[in-house]
Order: sequence, then structure tokens, then C-alpha cells
Amino acid sequence: MNASLKTTKGEQAKSLLIRAALAQFGEYGLNATTRDIAAQAGQNIAAIPYYFGSKEDLYLACAQSIADFIGENFRPHAEAAERLFNETPPDKAAMRALILRACHNMIQLLTEDETLPLSKFISREQLSPTRAYHLIHEQVIEPLHSHLTRLIAAYTGRDAQDTRTVLHTHALLGEILAFRLGRETLLLRAGWSSFDEDKTAQIYDVICCHLDLILEGLTLRNPEL
Repeated sequence: MNASLKTTKGEQAKSLLIRAALAQFGEYGLNATTRDIAAQAGQNIAAIPYYFGSKEDLYLACAQSIADFIGENFRPHAEAAERLFNETPPDKAAMRALILRACHNMIQLLTEDETLPLSKFISREQLSPTRAYHLIHEQVIEPLHSHLTRLIAAYTGRDAQDTRTVLHTHALLGEILAFRLGRETLLLRAGWSSFDEDKTAQIYDVICCHLDLILEGLTLRNPEL
């Protein structure tokens, strides 16, 4: 009983520290202080070396937390994609529907205020990558990027290994990421105060339109272009 209670309290403390660290690292990178992280988490500063070892280890724990979060949210899409890849002939309608579901999930996550610290953390790592980014990339970003590339390739009849197919896939993802990275510009241009359910639905409708243009355009366009 006591051991179980101690473990539960320890896991709760670690969770609070990671949550606070994500916010601090997202704002200040590794210049964030352990004192500020501990204060935001409501924990003693000694809890950081006790649970994680060092600030750098806590940073990597944050990266692992992000990888786990992304994996949990997109693993069902990856598993569904694998099932579709094994079908002959490929079900193009099902592939389009799966791409749209994945895009919808991503839009929802990227318009939530709660995920903003994750976005800030990853944005910093994209511009100045460390071991933390490579951890996230290898565990979830590369596999998910590859699954989406294979879906687009299968739908359009292109080669999933061709760099141009990878670039087309990345461009589609960039459209969605723009609603996070260009958030303030959109809010000001559209006259919105925030993203709510209605605004998210409007964004999804635009992405649906663009996705169909991309898929049909790539299907008709010479694969060499």
C-alpha cells in the first residue's frame, strides 16, 4: 500500500515537472532554469535531479513525452495505413479518407492552446536540432511522415521513395502547420479572437479542398514534375 502510494506520488511529481519543463523549455530552450521549472510545477528543486538526473536529462524526458503523445494520437492512422497498403487493388477512396482523418486530427491538436508548449519545443528543435529532436523524429515523425508519403504515392501512382513525393507530402503538412506557426497572422487577418470549434471546422474545409487539388493534380501531372 505504502509503496504503491509512493509510486503514484512520484509519477505525479514527474508528470508535473515534465509539464512545467515543456512550457519553460518551449519559451527559453535550455536557458530555462531548474528553479523556474520546479516553481511552476510546485515541486522542490531537488526533485529534478532526484527523478531525472540533470536538466539535460529532463529535456530529453520532455522529448520522450512529446514522442509518446504524438504516437498515441497517430498510431491508429499508421495501423490503418498498413492495412490499406496490403490491399490489392489499393482502395483510393479509403486512402483519401484516411489522409483526411489524419489531417483533421492534426488540425484539432494544432488549434488547441494546451498543445502550444509542444509546438514551441518542436519548433526550437527544428531550427536548432539536438538529440531531443532526433529522438522524436526517429520514434514518430519519420514513421508518420513515411506513412503519409506512401498514401499519397499510392493514390497518385507516384514513387514513395522519390524525393519529389516526399517534398509534396511535406508541403501538405506545411499547410497544416502554418495554422500553428502563423497563428497570430491568421487571427488578425480573419478577425478571429481565437480558434474554436467553428473556426477549426473552417480550417478543415480548406485543407480538404487543398488536399483534393493536390491528389488529383499529382495524379494527372507527369510524375517527373
